[in-house]
Amino acid sequence: MTVTTYGAIAGSDNKDTISIKQQYNDGASSNLLRKIIGGLTIILGLTLFTKSIHQSYKLPICDISNTDELCSHQSLSLHDEDTELFYDEQLVNHFNGDKSTWSNRYYKSTNYFQGPGHPIFMVVGGEGALDSGMLYPFITQHLAPFFGAAVIQIEHRFYGEYQPIINATVKQLVELLTPQQAMADMVQLTKAFKGELNCEYDQSDAENYCPVISVGGSYPGFLSAMFRLVYPNFIDISYASSAPLKLYDQSANQNVYYDIVTKAAEHASPGCSDVVRSTLEEAKELINQSSSVDEAILSMNMCLDTLPEYITTNEILSQDVMMAVAFSFADYDMDAYPPGPDLGLYKACQVFQDDETTSWEKMANFFQLLSDDAQEESEYPGLVGDDDRDCFDLSIFLPDGPNARIATSDWSGSGGGNDGKMWDFQLCTTLVDGIGFSEESMFPTRKWTYKDLTEYCQLRYGQDIVPQPRALATNLGFDDLVKAGASRILFTNGLQDMWSGGSYLEDVSDTIVALNFENGAHHSDLSHVGPSLNDTEDIREGFVLIQNILESCLNDIKAENLDN
Repeated sequence: MTVTTYGAIAGSDNKDTISIKQQYNDGASSNLLRKIIGGLTIILGLTLFTKSIHQSYKLPICDISNTDELCSHQSLSLHDEDTELFYDEQLVNHFNGDKSTWSNRYYKSTNYFQGPGHPIFMVVGGEGALDSGMLYPFITQHLAPFFGAAVIQIEHRFYGEYQPIINATVKQLVELLTPQQAMADMVQLTKAFKGELNCEYDQSDAENYCPVISVGGSYPGFLSAMFRLVYPNFIDISYASSAPLKLYDQSANQNVYYDIVTKAAEHASPGCSDVVRSTLEEAKELINQSSSVDEAILSMNMCLDTLPEYITTNEILSQDVMMAVAFSFADYDMDAYPPGPDLGLYKACQVFQDDETTSWEKMANFFQLLSDDAQEESEYPGLVGDDDRDCFDLSIFLPDGPNARIATSDWSGSGGGNDGKMWDFQLCTTLVDGIGFSEESMFPTRKWTYKDLTEYCQLRYGQDIVPQPRALATNLGFDDLVKAGASRILFTNGLQDMWSGGSYLEDVSDTIVALNFENGAHHSDLSHVGPSLNDTEDIREGFVLIQNILESCLNDIKAENLDN
């Protein structure tokens, strides 16, 4: 039986006997891959341009007479992917029979959709507002035209301006702010999108069935994998980048996160970890020995008038300043790609590696670096842009809500504002991640305990809130993907990324595979830039492998549907 393939690369004929990844690693496939990579590199060199890894990337608008392969995918119409849309029929609660609805924000791109029978990419939103359109040019401007696919991107409930319930109570959040509710949102929106595209829901209609590929990075990467696991008859393939399943099923070592941050800092600037470690040890002593909290604050050039009220002793200040330094380094680590002196991680290391400054000065200079870094603005709203202050505002690390603390439920950093509050709440219920500081890390040792987490969460949200670390794994079964019957999940990881310590770094089965990138940071394959001239070779090869693996899965799905 003849099977129509997607794109230009035909699938192998022996897919039933080898893994989908192995097809592109052995024999002739390896030679083909090298040719494809070479061709991709040439095309990238001719057609892609970016001034900085932090800039938004767009393919050039093509002249109608241009016959270049990449340009031929361009539509003459304006792109629709940055226009916010609203699905007004989203249920507030998918599981109690109530028909109350709300307006769920989303984005879509149909510029390259070639009609029923072609795939849909569902880009999963996560723990932040989606105010700037589509997130990943690799999906919208590369994979979508290659596969003739449509793309839809959903904003996660309770993040951003648009809420299922305004000023929801703690009791309401317990029921409504869950991964299960978020996935049900995705199902409803994608069903409506399929109807809009005239796609068939029944897989037996192979010519008009539109396979759905969920895509996400970090927590959305976890959701993407869960989407395939929980709704296997609706989600056909999962692409999950930097997805920390092992953190959320409690099987990851609690120290792995900051141990990897330490190694990444050393990778960015050799000698960094030892200097940071010694500086923080001395700074901790200096804070504790200061005559007052005010004296210590002024010594680090922090603002007295915005000091969080709960910081009343030198010991509390010392602990929370160390925490602020640690998860600021973690934020820099997540953006530590591509390697080079422009990295925030490299600049942070240089602050501490300045031999001409004292420990107090190093601390002050580090927080000044945070103030000057626009990348931090998205994580901690209000951090950047106040030109009238020449001191650092420590309160920007506080999420909204009563009894806020710098050391939140998430020791990787919850972020500020309402988004920080919502994320803080999720990690106080079922999305628990145990993250501590070992003696091997460059940060002062601090053990994570369930007791401390519970005390913090009850301080914030009341005595009825009891974190349930194993509830998600028990409910969804993702602690044993093979036993749960999972398939067609692609995990990708940057090995400089601390979240890789909680992800799958090896193939789980023939159809649950992992790709690792030595130079990659936090979902570097799913960046806000897309493929560019700045990419390292491992990421460039990764783009091709990801495309090929997804193509292989799509071809298998079409063949299976035709056979049925």
